[in-house]
Formats: sequence, C-alpha cells, structure tokens
Amino acid sequence: MFITELWLLALCPVVLAYFEGCDNTYNLRPGTTYVESPYYPGSYPAGTSCRYRFVAPVDYSVQVQCTISLPQSNGQCVTDNFWLDPEGDLLMRGAENFCGSGTFSRESLFTELVFAYISTGRQGGSFKCTLTTSRQNCNCGWSVNSRIANGQQAAENEFPSTVALKDVTRNLASFCGGTIVAHRYILTAAHCTTQVKQAINIVAIAGTNNLQNPSSSRYYKQYAIQQIIIHEQYADEPDIKNDIAVLITASDIQWSRGVGPICLPPVGTSQTFSYQTVDAVGWGTLFFGGPTSATMQKINLMVVNNQDCQTEYGDVADIYPNQMCTYDYSGNARDSCQYDSGGPVILRSSKQFLLGIISFGKSCAATAYPMGVNTRISSHISWIRQKIANSNCVVSL
Repeated sequence: MFITELWLLALCPVVLAYFEGCDNTYNLRPGTTYVESPYYPGSYPAGTSCRYRFVAPVDYSVQVQCTISLPQSNGQCVTDNFWLDPEGDLLMRGAENFCGSGTFSRESLFTELVFAYISTGRQGGSFKCTLTTSRQNCNCGWSVNSRIANGQQAAENEFPSTVALKDVTRNLASFCGGTIVAHRYILTAAHCTTQVKQAINIVAIAGTNNLQNPSSSRYYKQYAIQQIIIHEQYADEPDIKNDIAVLITASDIQWSRGVGPICLPPVGTSQTFSYQTVDAVGWGTLFFGGPTSATMQKINLMVVNNQDCQTEYGDVADIYPNQMCTYDYSGNARDSCQYDSGGPVILRSSKQFLLGIISFGKSCAATAYPMGVNTRISSHISWIRQKIANSNCVVSL
C-alpha cells in the first residue's frame, strides 16, 4: 500500500537544493504521454532527485495515473518521497506526498501539473506515470471562499476575476478596477479608459489583493493591454450612458485558483435583481478625497429598483434601464468611492456572476444609506459577447 499525506510548504526551504541536472519541463499536446523514473523498470539511483513539470494547451487539463514503488519505514515516508502538485507549483506548496507501493490517479486543476521524487536513503525506488491531456469543461466564477468606503478587506483570492488597472505613466497604484471575462478580455467602465492616452499605458494587475506587495500572492501576474473598445453609444454629458468598455490583453490570461473569469448573465436575462444582495469590490479611496486602499476592499450592498434610484438622484442625473443602482441597506454608510470605477458588482450564487460595473455616484458615503449607479451587464450582454468573440463561458444563473 502507498502512503499519501497533504503537505503544505513542505519543500520551500529545501527545494532549490534538489533537481540539479534533472529538472524537466514538457509542453504537452492533446493525447497520452508516458513518463518513467530513471532506469525503469529498475530503481532510480539512491540519493538522486528529479522534477517534472507538464504544461497543457490553454483550456486543457492533465489526468495522471502513477504506479509507484518507493521505500517506506513503518508506514512512513522517511528517505524517499514522490510529490505531486495539481496546480503546477514548482515549489509544490500544496503537493501530496506518496511512498510505498500502489497506483493512484489525479487531475491538474488547470493547465499545469508538477511531480517529483527525492531520495535521501541508500535504496532507490521506481515509478511510471501515464498522462492524458484533454479539453476542460467550461468554467467560470470560482472563488477560494464562498473596504471600499466603510467596507472590509477581502479574503485572499476571494475574487479571482477582479483586477486593478494601473497607468504606467502615473504614480498611482490603480486608477480603476476591471473584471476578467475571458482569456484575453477584461470589462471596465468606459470613463476609465478616457483617463489614459493609449492602451499600452495600461497594465492589469491580477491574482493579488495587495497592491503594495503584489508578489506576496503566488498567483500575481501583470498583463499588458493592447486595445481598448469603448461602447459606441457611450456618453458622459449631460448624463452618463453605456459606461462600459472592453480591454484586450496582449497575451492570454492564465487561469489559476487566484485568477479566473467571472460568469456573465445569459443572453436574454430579464431579471432586474432588485432587492438581491451583491458585493462591490475595489481598491479605491476609503472615504471621499481620502487615501486609496492598498488592499482589496469589499462591501455588501442591495440592488434597488430604478424608480427608487431616480427619486434619489432627482434632477442630478437620469437613470436609464441599462443601469443598475445599489445601496447600503444596513445604514452604515458603505459605498464605492473614487478609483473604484470600472470594478465589479458581483452576485454570489453557485458561482460568481457579474451584474454591474461601478459607474458613478454622489460623494462617497455622504449619507447613511448611500446609493451608487452601475452599468447593467444583462442589458449589454449581446454587445459584450460580440466584442469578445463569444469567448466567455456560458452558464445558467
């Protein structure tokens, strides 16, 4: 029987001392690949180590079945270990540890998978693995967990689809938010894009909640923007209308537990979502005219019907059917604020769905029950899908 345990961070202090001269990366194609330990079916040499990284094409996963025969002592992995990490983490911080004899099967969470053996004793072992690369089922809206103004800090990787947008020509951590909807596409507010001179000035910061120390997250990556598509009927005077834009990245955004696309409402969705609770997310100012937040903040709000929203805004602004208003039902002055624009308004169900893009409001949290205006995604879903070449994952609400 083989022994398996889940080890976290077990290899971090020592991993760099291993795998010298035997550290392999394989770019897999759809189909089957076989990997054997050195000198198989004989034993690998005692005191050696090898690491194997496998990368499947975009939207493919790797199924692996391994038969191992490694030394064990009194039911414990002592001198020889076989490690497998389904996220493809080279440090194998979430890897399973195997020894003994037996066969097991695992699947990569996304496109990458890593396994390795380390021998520190006087007796070697052996293994043989079969890897099958196949297309993944469409998926979106995942989270590792099921303060904007007066908000609270979001949990790490709680909102994998949310990105911070940075203008590389300005000394500002983030000027707006955005939401990943497909491998090359991010949604934001149109008025955000008018703040930059050209698309290549924008980078999308993904996979981290902390803009002061983004690399503290293992999922952190930056993606350059190569094109901006603003809604053809966008207007900001006299009233803001169709405040939505698509950003196209220069390279594919890679999925992980900390980075992924949000789900969009299906075409034809007629729900107004009135009186449903939603999350608004961003790195904006903590109060009007105040400092921006270094960490992602979230607030829980309620969708209000447009008639009540129009009453609130009176002669200040006209509220259109393709807009959606949210307010702090708790009376605790929670509100989105400056630099939160373009960020998401998210409905949590079995998956996370994008219902709105933060557009405008009055002075942040000026009253106990502040109300903000967002671009309604369900009213723009056909436009979105046309501009992103129907590349999002289509799921039911």
